[in-house]
Amino acid sequence: MKTLVVLLFAATAIHAQQACADLKNLTLPQVVIASATPVPSGPFGLPGTTRSIQAPAFCRVVGTVWPEVEFEVWLPTQWNTKFMGVGNGGQAGSISYTAMVTPLQAGYTIASTDTGHKSADAAWALGHPQRIADFGYRGIHVMTQAAKAITQAHYGSAPSHSYFDGCSNGGRQALMEAQRYPEDYDGIIAGDPANQWTHLYTGAHLWIVRAMDGDGYIPSAKIPALAAAVNKACDSLDGITDGILNDPRLCHYDPSALLCKGSDEPTCLTAAQIESVRKIWNGARSAEGDQITPGLMPGGEDGTGGWQQWITSTGPATGGHANLGLSGFKYMLFEDASWDYKTFRFDVPKGFDSDVDFMDQKLGSMMNAADSDLRPFQARGGKMIQYHGWSDPDISPLTSIQYYESVAAVTGHGGNYALRDTADFYRLFMVPGMQHCGGGPGPNSFSMLTALEQWVEKDAAPERIVATHSTSGQIDRSRPLCAFPKEAKWTGSGSTDDAANFTCTLPARP
Repeated sequence: MKTLVVLLFAATAIHAQQACADLKNLTLPQVVIASATPVPSGPFGLPGTTRSIQAPAFCRVVGTVWPEVEFEVWLPTQWNTKFMGVGNGGQAGSISYTAMVTPLQAGYTIASTDTGHKSADAAWALGHPQRIADFGYRGIHVMTQAAKAITQAHYGSAPSHSYFDGCSNGGRQALMEAQRYPEDYDGIIAGDPANQWTHLYTGAHLWIVRAMDGDGYIPSAKIPALAAAVNKACDSLDGITDGILNDPRLCHYDPSALLCKGSDEPTCLTAAQIESVRKIWNGARSAEGDQITPGLMPGGEDGTGGWQQWITSTGPATGGHANLGLSGFKYMLFEDASWDYKTFRFDVPKGFDSDVDFMDQKLGSMMNAADSDLRPFQARGGKMIQYHGWSDPDISPLTSIQYYESVAAVTGHGGNYALRDTADFYRLFMVPGMQHCGGGPGPNSFSMLTALEQWVEKDAAPERIVATHSTSGQIDRSRPLCAFPKEAKWTGSGSTDDAANFTCTLPARP
């Protein structure tokens, strides 16, 4: 699939400034511009939502890149000279309008795409390999090329800097851009990335759905008791009792302590439910014991973005893992709308390995953003910030650590191909207590873009980024996020809810 046409919009030198309405007639290779409409400052209703924002005056361009990658570019009248692309969650299928708002208000030219299909259900993929390729890697790239060409045509000059921001599947898209198209962006933010996509689907989505089968199903009403038991056992390991596990890898809580002694109650777990918790925390393994993908981390299970949403939901085969994973198996992998996840056999030697191999061979080259060689991105001066919530109930945070360390093995000091220290162009920030792309008991609101801009434009590498937590709209806690492998440590004096009382230090490990 890598032989698909690559559109070289960068070679189209457009210097004359064009009015918004005139962009409708702009000619670009394999691009059809459907509309170019001036939008006055004031209330603007986000398409497909009931939300209205206060928007600055901007030019709204709607277009399609062959064969069906729809995109939008918003070009503010008061331009800050910078361009930003934003990613998609889940299986994409729509323009990320909400993610476009803040950059627009800050003066960025902002672009988003549906990546070549409609709907979040993977039925769009059945019989359409081109759509899978567009979703996997091509859609963001051609959107970026088209949007930059339109930007240059409108303003009469190219962007001074280009940035990309995405979380979840958007984090995967971010890493894909750095790996496949290092010339597209000067700075990249990759949040909670689903970078090893095929293993996420087989070793996380399907694994968790099957773990919750039958007697192993854990009702949502039992999650608060599990979360409370984990916190009681492990919360103080970092020296502070605050409802946040600074590094859940140090927590070795045994869920068998919650075994029901009599009747089945919301405050206890049955033997089958205990085994389900263990499977989820330990991660997927083959019949031979090989790790397919790491498990979720203990801590942060409770809350609106926790296990109730992603794992337990309203019953077996419901929740985020089922909604995302099962349709992918039906329509992308097996190409059979009637495929039943219960027919998948885990107990046959090499049975699970075979399915993982099948998924890797069929979809890995298009979907996985797992290439550790970022030297082309590094060599052109690109900068990347990756972050991941330690309490992510969708994608194991350990996958981000594994990827960062794999890159460091290639580009870091001591590597055979070291250009510079990995931290000179790529930094990872783990976020204690944050769930999937936000939420959770820990400080989960932060500006990675501000830190990235300072790094790209002023060569000020981020050592710590302050995050805040709010309750009912009021900030009640701040904490620094530290460049991995450092972590925030309380100085021993002052409020533990104030970031000023923490330092970033290398953790003491036995």
